[in-house]
Amino acid sequence: MNMKYCWILGLLFSGFTHVWGQQVPQYSLYMLNPYVYNPAYAGLENTLVMNGVYRQQWSGLQGAPVTQHVNAHLPVYAISSGVGLRVENDVIGAHNTTQAVLSYNYQLNISRNTLLSLGLSGGWLQYSLDGSKLRAPEGTYAEPSFSHNETVLPQGRVQAGAPVFEAGLFLQNKKWELGLSAQPVFATRLKEQSNGNFALAPIQHYLLYGAYLLQIGENIRLKPSGLVKTDFKETQIEISAMGIWRENTFAGISYRGITSSAKDAVVLFLGFKMNDKTTLAYGFDLPLSALSAAHRGSHELLIRYSLNKPIGVGKLPPVIYNPRFF
Repeated sequence: MNMKYCWILGLLFSGFTHVWGQQVPQYSLYMLNPYVYNPAYAGLENTLVMNGVYRQQWSGLQGAPVTQHVNAHLPVYAISSGVGLRVENDVIGAHNTTQAVLSYNYQLNISRNTLLSLGLSGGWLQYSLDGSKLRAPEGTYAEPSFSHNETVLPQGRVQAGAPVFEAGLFLQNKKWELGLSAQPVFATRLKEQSNGNFALAPIQHYLLYGAYLLQIGENIRLKPSGLVKTDFKETQIEISAMGIWRENTFAGISYRGITSSAKDAVVLFLGFKMNDKTTLAYGFDLPLSALSAAHRGSHELLIRYSLNKPIGVGKLPPVIYNPRFF
């Protein structure tokens, strides 16, 4: 049997009526891109911002997740709001999930230095399972025949789609930021319908993000942050610390998995501003879990573009401040 898909088959043989995958996509550089997990962050940087992310998880392990992500968001000053667009594609062996959502939020100044943003997203999630990439113990795969010789695995491609909705709130202060959001699961759950087809039933996940900005010296700032992801059955916690030098170079470390049973990785990351509008960052996950024997860590690359000036027309918000360092 092809070991590439053993772990996938383990899920499938447990019952194809319901198929679960990983939680919302894993991003080690979450602190550089809060909009990836929260629609309420759109436009809070008071300019046009675009991010592109490529992540190769568990390098060297065949069939491991590979994720591509792009987003763009900007403020709409005239109505104290922000809008954004996020597109993600996630491939895990024979599984492929693509999602596109549009976001809107309303921003309210609740004090001189604190802004509250309430956001919503809506879009479409498309899932497919390519049965031609799967191998069963009793299957016949010698050319020209192809058969799994059983009724659980599909011979070809199975597809299903569903609308998705997200909600979030984000508090932004001169020295700290805090966000809470709800997202449907990215690796999907399929359920069998009466006509024999499959429908998509995304599972809701909840995310809590926080960060604080400390001025250490004239040229150095420290930004500790944390992220909690949960579906109330399983919870993943990540804590990070990032040092910023002269507003244009940064490096940091994260630890994912607080308890011994949940420990996953230590993340080392760094980045720099290529020019006044473009930033490049790279993160590497050093594995700590039992799966570490089967892979060589994870890689994540982020490129960011910021217009770095207000755009559009209309009334500017009373407080234009962003504690981010870009």
